Amino acid sequence: MLTKVFCMRLNTYGVVIGWLGIIFSFLATILLSVALGFVDEIAQQIVAGSKSADVTLDQVRSVLVISLSVYLALKVINLLSSAMLLVGTVKERHLLLLPWLINNGVILAFGIVVHLGLWAQVFSSPTPFLDALPIILFSMAILAFGWYLYYGIYSLFKQIQVTSDIQRPLIAPASQQTNSYPSYTKI
Repeated sequence: MLTKVFCMRLNTYGVVIGWLGIIFSFLATILLSVALGFVDEIAQQIVAGSKSADVTLDQVRSVLVISLSVYLALKVINLLSSAMLLVGTVKERHLLLLPWLINNGVILAFGIVVHLGLWAQVFSSPTPFLDALPIILFSMAILAFGWYLYYGIYSLFKQIQVTSDIQRPLIAPASQQTNSYPSYTKI
């Protein structure tokens, strides 16, 4: 498990990632909402710039509405999971970090599939390997960076989980147990 990420303590790192996720997701939500509002104009520009005669305005508009709506939903989910990451880090509640871990785990899995497809395309192209090497190295660096960031939050999750189990055990030690009624039955 990591103890620091980019020379920051894990709690500081969790707060920074939470705030960055909130800010960028909020800005992307605004941008995608504006794009959905101007979808007709965007579709007209795409059709006008298209060299293919098979592309119709309705097809482009439908694809734009569907893709922008899905991406908007994903950004709202990312906004909520980043807010939960921030609150979970500040209040030291490890279960509030789970939505961010699940969300970004899915994004990383999707990224692996995309990168494998990119590598397959690069290897199958007729270009020499040395020309494709920078693309492959850049792709591997992005994937490694994503895993490092994810592993930092996972380490924070495990650290908070361990400290919360020590602070609040599920069963009190035998020396603290009494033969009285539970406190919720006393009036």
